[in-house]
Amino acid sequence: MPPNSYSQNSNGMNGNQYASNGYGKTKLRKLLLIAIAVVTTIAFIALIIHFSHPDNQQSKDIKSATAAAKKQTPHAKVTEVKVADGFAVAIVSDPTAKGQANSGNQTYFKVNEDGSMTQIANGSSFNPVALSGLGIPLSTQAKLSGRALTQAQQDLAATCSYGGGNEPGYIGFDGSFNPGEWQIDAGTFDGLEQVLTTVISNKNAQADNGKKIICVNATREKSNATTDRQTYISAFTLELQFITGSGTVATHSFTFAVGPNHYHSYTLDGQKIQA
Repeated sequence: MPPNSYSQNSNGMNGNQYASNGYGKTKLRKLLLIAIAVVTTIAFIALIIHFSHPDNQQSKDIKSATAAAKKQTPHAKVTEVKVADGFAVAIVSDPTAKGQANSGNQTYFKVNEDGSMTQIANGSSFNPVALSGLGIPLSTQAKLSGRALTQAQQDLAATCSYGGGNEPGYIGFDGSFNPGEWQIDAGTFDGLEQVLTTVISNKNAQADNGKKIICVNATREKSNATTDRQTYISAFTLELQFITGSGTVATHSFTFAVGPNHYHSYTLDGQKIQA
């Protein structure tokens, strides 16, 4: 056997082995590069889609709110739309206006079954009593504001000056009412507060927490004032909202009458209340 035959064969075998491994590694590197390129491309496309096409539902909400707002404000621009439990809140501004309207007002909408919206209120701010009067439950108010329900409950109690227990707080009685912009003097208010507190406290004593009436709100709706020219007894009618700790609102008609010789009379929903 030639002295170098083993060496030649050995070198030949080793050369083939190295060539084979080198080819495999090169192929693997190519596959990895292709895979990385594909993943990168997909991620890039996903980012483009994400930034060029906002969330579909959010887009629909903005579109619906804008359509509703433009019925009241033709040049309305709507931002920061939040939706919860059939209601929505957004900031609505008017670029053509000045002052608060230009910077934007807090605006509330009722969300209809078909996804369209109806504007129900617009202003610089709304307290929990006003929102409850719009039919927005306290739990929904919390969701729309991004706060905890307990905080919304505390805000409602504070707005009504509710001190806890069975006696409610009162709000809205210090304003002017139609017709004639009549007002309630302090002495008369003390009397009607006393009779209403008695009635409500008795109901609250039997109610669970959350169902207790914690606030009595005098609205500016359906008020009236008449005076009997023979007896000189004046009767005043108010629309009252009884609001529970959970934000549920019940509307009642309340009438009080005052006259000569310290005459006083009170009725709630047509039923006379003992003073």
